[in-house]
Amino acid sequence: MKPGRPIVMEVNQGQMWTLRPDRKLVRLHVPDLPAAGVPEPLKVVLDFDAATVDAILDRLSVWRAQMLPRLPKPGKRN
Repeated sequence: MKPGRPIVMEVNQGQMWTLRPDRKLVRLHVPDLPAAGVPEPLKVVLDFDAATVDAILDRLSVWRAQMLPRLPKPGKRN
């Protein structure tokens, strides 16, 4: 594994994100991550409250809009 290179993993989104039984938290379970010099892969589990989920969704919405192609100039639109 080279530093700075992304690790691409196939992940089932239904298993990666789960609503906790108390319905107050959403859990993100990241697939086990290999780490150089560590014999066992890292296990990462993060719990997010509703306010944090809202902030993540807001930020992702902004980034998603930035990923879309730019609109044509007004004179070039239909």
